[in-house]
Amino acid sequence: MEKPWLRFYEPGIPARLDYPPMLLDRILTETAQTYPSNIASNFVLRYLARDRITVGGKHTYQELNELVNRFATALYQLGVRKGDRVAVMLPNSPQFAIAFFAAVRIGAVVVNVNPTYTSRELQHQLVDSGAETIIILNLFWRRLREVQPNTPVKRVIVSYIYDTLSWHFRLLVRFSQQREADWVEVRPEHDIFYFDHLLKKYDPTPPLVPVQPEDIALLQYTGGTTGTPKGAMLSHNNINANVRQVQAWYPKARPGAEKIMSAIPFFHVYGMTTCLIYTVMIGGEMVIVPNPRPIENVMRIIEHERCTLFPGVPAMYIGVVNHPNVKKYDMSSIDACISGSAPLPMEIQERFGKLTGGRLVEGYGLSEASPVTHANPVHGERRSGSIGIPLPDVEARLIDL
Repeated sequence: MEKPWLRFYEPGIPARLDYPPMLLDRILTETAQTYPSNIASNFVLRYLARDRITVGGKHTYQELNELVNRFATALYQLGVRKGDRVAVMLPNSPQFAIAFFAAVRIGAVVVNVNPTYTSRELQHQLVDSGAETIIILNLFWRRLREVQPNTPVKRVIVSYIYDTLSWHFRLLVRFSQQREADWVEVRPEHDIFYFDHLLKKYDPTPPLVPVQPEDIALLQYTGGTTGTPKGAMLSHNNINANVRQVQAWYPKARPGAEKIMSAIPFFHVYGMTTCLIYTVMIGGEMVIVPNPRPIENVMRIIEHERCTLFPGVPAMYIGVVNHPNVKKYDMSSIDACISGSAPLPMEIQERFGKLTGGRLVEGYGLSEASPVTHANPVHGERRSGSIGIPLPDVEARLIDL
């Protein structure tokens, strides 16, 4: 197939890549061996005392890998087996990363669930996927309990947003949520388990399950814009290949040194690929933000944590450039951003570049492709109104319908 777009590739980006078979959890294991003391997750809930105190917590790659092993052991001891569906209904958090890698480590299939789903939408996805286990934030608990009798779910693992924080921050966050009436207490029942209890109870010695790179790792439900959402079946190899394509598209990335602003949802395949798995593959630091609203919070975090890469969606970048306080924040650490999910006006790309010095380009993808297929060259020619050109090994053609 002729590929006329190759002439627009930036220097250093190959037309073809090698894709050694790789299990997703193995990516974490290898990075933990290469960069054991590098920060893997930097969870930022808020700043206090004029940004001198960060309410959050950090984990090194060695620590994250151990937590994944503990949770993988817990899932297996609770009865989760290879091929079983494990629903994850969490905001961006260390718990999400732990749950994801732990599930695939024992051969289970992750089912990402949008936390904004209504009870009816939640029921459809749980029934359609066949998930018998769900890992859920306490705030979403009531929606699950409404529909659980009509679903296959028989194990519920409840997480609180502060589960991985130190005891004093746990108390602070709990008090704050209770004061703001943003609190749901989940009482013990026979089918309920607590995320933090499982991490303490089980050793980091999960069984060696014979998982193959061709096995399904993820059921990623589409947005349902043309009907009922459907689960795209993505294997370990599918996702691994796409992460390597994204890695090749930005050859300037410094292994072990990048800080990725992780504000787009992990439950969306774009956030999962570009913020979660890509970051782990390059040994970077996930600066994890559970909620990007208000957008000024994102700007503050970029300045404070010195983020270098900022995958996002148009609404985020539009919110940044139009914010009245944008010039108060030093975001000069940003080098590159790829925007997905919707068209991004060239005016916003140019204004963002002037404000930060970073390069913002538009890309495109779809859930079935894990998801990124096209992007404008990060530091090459970009065109207004264009989704860009195919990534290495992507084949595309224009047809008349």
